[in-house]
Amino acid sequence: MSGDEGWMQALASWTAQTLDDAEWQVYEHAWPADYERPAVLWRLTGVETKTGNAAFGEELRRYAGHVLGRDPAQEADAVARLTSALNAAVKLPLDAAQRRYLLVGEAVADLKADAIATGQLGLALNRKNRRPSETAPLMQEVAFQQKEE
Repeated sequence: MSGDEGWMQALASWTAQTLDDAEWQVYEHAWPADYERPAVLWRLTGVETKTGNAAFGEELRRYAGHVLGRDPAQEADAVARLTSALNAAVKLPLDAAQRRYLLVGEAVADLKADAIATGQLGLALNRKNRRPSETAPLMQEVAFQQKEE
């Protein structure tokens, strides 16, 4: 799989809906120079692919979540809410219309971690992906014979 393919946007959208508060900002990849508190930043920290079988493979992406509240209590509450909601959600919609989802592999919180440098949330999302099949020949034509009675 190449590129982000909407994983980060799906995670950011889910985060905004889960916090359900217009004052929370959700950022992707890096803090902007003019970021505002309270805010959540998600950044990709690793990608792993696993070979399944000839038809499917699996991709695992790890994210760090940085939560900055207006004060430590608001920050801790948001971290706890997001961790609980991620573990309860089991899957996040990547493209609900096409029934494509990201599975939550693990969501952990560390309230002692540095909110700016490390992030208090660790998240693993995975998805099974159909592999392109180049081994099967393309059908050139179809012959049809009507059965005579």
